[in-house]
Amino acid sequence: MSLDPAILALLAGPVAICIAGRDQDLRPSLCYAYGCRAMDSGAMLRLILSRSEAGPVLRDIAANGHVAAVFSDVRSFRTLQIKGIDARVEVSDPADRTYSQAHCHNIAEELVTLGYAPGPAQRFFTAPEESDCITIAFSPAEVFQQTPGPNAGARLRRGETLAGSKTTPDAAS
Repeated sequence: MSLDPAILALLAGPVAICIAGRDQDLRPSLCYAYGCRAMDSGAMLRLILSRSEAGPVLRDIAANGHVAAVFSDVRSFRTLQIKGIDARVEVSDPADRTYSQAHCHNIAEELVTLGYAPGPAQRFFTAPEESDCITIAFSPAEVFQQTPGPNAGARLRRGETLAGSKTTPDAAS
């Protein structure tokens, strides 16, 4: 599944990212992600995590491949969730680490422009050290609107954008 250009733009913007897995008893695990690289028009997503923070998530994803990632634009709170069933843990490559550093820098700068104090914004959005980086890669299987409001939780159907308008089936989410 390729992702709609509006979704790809949201993923590339200043978004806070949480990632969740689940164990065999359906108990969730959760951690923060420090950037998301969309590959092949969003057919593959690479989420950069801190290995030291993500132990339960990494264990759950390695066991069953199920993942849910939530992306929330820090400016507008526009939020979506992308689920996958083929997630795998991979070694972070140099491009993942570079992307993560840029993502964290950009989101911290955006928060400062929104009025947040520079110190806390920069401390909260600091990319993991190279030795602590780990990546989760997966193919998006489902996309859900999660922006607070009446459409929260609605699954985006093939050809539907974040705004609810239709696109061509080839650009569908």
